[in-house]
This record gives sequence, C-alpha cells and structure tokens, in this order.
Amino acid sequence: MGFNPTAPGVIAPGMLFAYAIGMFFNLECSMKTKYLMLAVCSALATPAMAASTFIDLSSGSASGVQQHLAVPGSTFVDRYFFTLGQPVSGGVGLADIVYSYSFPGGGEGFDIAGLMASLWSDAGTVGSFDSGADSQLASFGAGEQLSGSFQLAAGSYFFQVGGTTMGMTGGKYAWSATVSPVPEPEQYGMLLAGLGLIGLIARRRVGR
Repeated sequence: MGFNPTAPGVIAPGMLFAYAIGMFFNLECSMKTKYLMLAVCSALATPAMAASTFIDLSSGSASGVQQHLAVPGSTFVDRYFFTLGQPVSGGVGLADIVYSYSFPGGGEGFDIAGLMASLWSDAGTVGSFDSGADSQLASFGAGEQLSGSFQLAAGSYFFQVGGTTMGMTGGKYAWSATVSPVPEPEQYGMLLAGLGLIGLIARRRVGR
C-alpha cells in the first residue's frame, strides 16, 4: 500500500488547544494573557506522538508530506515500513516545511526543531517497532534538510523520522525515497558472458 500524503499523523490530545491559540491571537487581549494561554497549552502537550506507515517502493520511488498538529514542544517519532524483494541501492530525503502566519509578536504556524532520520532493519514483527530485534543501520543526521544513500539486501526495513514541533499549530515535513535494483552476482556473470560472446562474434567478422 502506498503512502497517502493527506493522511495525518497521530494527533496529540492538546491539538484543539493549538487551534484555540490561532483564534485566541486574533482577539483583542493583552500580550500577558496570550503568553499565559500559550503556556497552558504547552503544558498539555503529550511527550511523544507517532505515525506508522507502510510505503510501496515497487515502482522505484515513494514520497509524501507528514504533519503533526500539536502545541509547541511536542515530540514525534514516525516510522515508514517497506519490504524489498531484491537487493537495491537508493536514497532518502527530508525537508522541514515552515509556514509563517501573522501571529502578534511573530512566530511560525508550522515548524520542526531537530528533524532527524535513520534507517532500521525490521527484524522483529514486520510492520512494528521491536526494540529487542530491530537495529539501526544508518543515520542521516539532523537539520532542516536531510539526505542520505544506502544499499540493502532483500528484506524488511523502515525509515525512522523524529523531531519536536515548534510551530503554533504543529510541524510538517516532506519526504521522498528512491530505490533501484542491484544485479545479483549471477546476473553479472551472465552479463560478462554475453559481452564475451559479442566480442568473439565481432573478432570473427573482422577476420573474414
């Protein structure tokens, strides 16, 4: 099943308060009261959110946009599971999507701090994170834009993406992944044999 770009992440219980902030900031009230409201909403943020998604890389690529509606300071960990039927080489990229709104005193509507990504083996129950079985294979660092490459054998894996929402209404990021088949050793042998045959035919024609 491919990734649905419109599918939202798991929403924190405090998300309604995040919406209330946007409406609240449009009211005529003191800045002191606004900051008090923001502090109350931040205190109600859950410590972590998560979205688990299966992505289909059979066509060679997949991409999407993931958002978390939450108050500032909410952390998230998303996992994108996929299965490979043959060895591949590939790459992955992510970018923080920043939306600026006209909040009094400045601020962003959507923003993420510490966006990070890594590649893991899905060695336990396929499609779920098993701390005792799954292992990290590569880290793609942290920042507003990330990218990395990899080579994988056939099997099950997942990308893990994490960060902290800093926008007034949450955080949002775009991601993409591409893969291309890597020939098996026997395929290389067949290729070399074919090239040798072509060379032999060419030499016979030259000799004539």
